[in-house]
Amino acid sequence: MKFTPRQLVLLLVVALTLGAMYVVQEGRQFPFKLGLDIQGGMHLVLEAKDTAQVKVSDQVMVSVVQVIRNRVDQYGVAEPVIQRKGERQVVIDMPGLRNPDEARSYLGKTAQLVFMEPLQTSPVKAATESAWSPTPLTGKMLMDAKAQPVGSGIGGGWEVQLKFNPEGAKLFGELTSKYVEKQIAIQLDDKIISAPRVNEPILQGDAVITGGFSAREAQLLASQLKAGALPVPLVEVENRVVGASLGTDTVTSAIRAGVVGFVLVVLFMLLYYRIPGLVADLALAIYAILVLAIFKLIPVTLTVPGIAGFILSIGMAVDANVLIFERTKEELKRGRSLYSAIEIGFKRAFTAIFDSNSTTLLTCAILYSLGTGLVKGFALTLAIGVLCSLFTAITVTRALLHQILEAKGLKHPTYFGVKL
Repeated sequence: MKFTPRQLVLLLVVALTLGAMYVVQEGRQFPFKLGLDIQGGMHLVLEAKDTAQVKVSDQVMVSVVQVIRNRVDQYGVAEPVIQRKGERQVVIDMPGLRNPDEARSYLGKTAQLVFMEPLQTSPVKAATESAWSPTPLTGKMLMDAKAQPVGSGIGGGWEVQLKFNPEGAKLFGELTSKYVEKQIAIQLDDKIISAPRVNEPILQGDAVITGGFSAREAQLLASQLKAGALPVPLVEVENRVVGASLGTDTVTSAIRAGVVGFVLVVLFMLLYYRIPGLVADLALAIYAILVLAIFKLIPVTLTVPGIAGFILSIGMAVDANVLIFERTKEELKRGRSLYSAIEIGFKRAFTAIFDSNSTTLLTCAILYSLGTGLVKGFALTLAIGVLCSLFTAITVTRALLHQILEAKGLKHPTYFGVKL
C-alpha cells in the first residue's frame, strides 16, 4: 500500500502524538519538575568576608555570584534563583532540595586547592599544615576533575582524578620530579586532605586526590573544583527550608484558569469556523500534548510564571490558525475552489505567522539571556509553546484539512464559515 506525502505526514503526526501521550501520562519515569513557588525548597543567604589578601568589591562579588551559579548547576538544582543583595550578600533559592545541610556546606566552601611541598628534605611523617609550604600549583590551573572508584570500587573508597592545563602540567611535572621518593601534600581550604608519596615524575598533567572519600564526597569535591574557587570566604547569614510560596490553592486556580481558557478557545473556533475550527481544535489538543511532553523530557521546571507562559502560548497557537482560516475564507469568497483557497490561504498567512512568531521568539531569547529564575522559566515555556504552535498550525492543520477535502459532503464553503 502506497501512501501520499500528506498521508505520511499525518502518520508521523499520529506517531508523535501517541509518543507524547505516553510521556505525559507516565509520571514515574517522566515526572514534572516543579519550581520553588510550587513545591518549596531551600532559601539561603551567604555573606562575603574580607581576607588579608582580598577585599570584597563589586568585581569580587561578580566572581562570587558566578562561582555560586556554577556550583548550583553542578549540584543539579533545577531553575535556581541566584542574586546579589546589598554589597556583600548573595541570595540563593533552590527548589525541591532534599538535603539542605549538604547544599549549605557545598555552596559555602571556598574550595581553594593548593599543592604543597615539604619544608624539610626528609619524608614527612605527619600530614600537618605546619609541615608544608605552598607552591604556585593551584586549582585555578585545573581543566577537569572527576570522581572515580578506587580499584573495583567495592570497599575501596573513592578518589578524585585531576587534569591540569599546560601550565599546571609543567608545574606538576617539576614538583613530582623534585620530590621523587618523598611526599607532597594537597591542601583544600587550608586543610591537608592528602599527602601522597611520589614514586616517579608525573609529566602528563594528571593527578589523583585520595583521602578515603565516599562516592558522594568525591563527587561533590570534583564538582567544587570544576566550578571554581571562591575568591573570598562566605558566611551563612540565613537559611531555611521554605514551603510552596503560592500554596496549593493558588496553583490549582492557575491550572483551572488554563483549562477554562483552553475550553473557551475550543468552543469559539468550533462555532465560528465550523469544520476548520474543529481541525484547529484537534491541532490545539495535539499541540498541548506535545508541549507537556517536551516539558517532561527536557525537563522544564514548572513555576507559576512558566505555567502562565504555557497558557499564553495556547492563544498564540490559535492565532496562527485564525490567520490561515481568514485568508482561506477570502479566497473562497473570490470564487476559488476549496483546494486552491486552502493552499493560497496557507501561503499568504505564512509570512505573517512567521514574522509574528519570530519577534516573540526574539523577545523570549532576550528574557532568557538577561533574566534570572522565574523570568527564565516564563521565557522558556513561551518559546517552546511558540515553536510547537508553528509546527501544529503549518503541518498538522494543513494535513488534517487535506484529509477533509477527500471526504464527501464536506466540501461546501458553508462548512468553512463562508456565506455565499
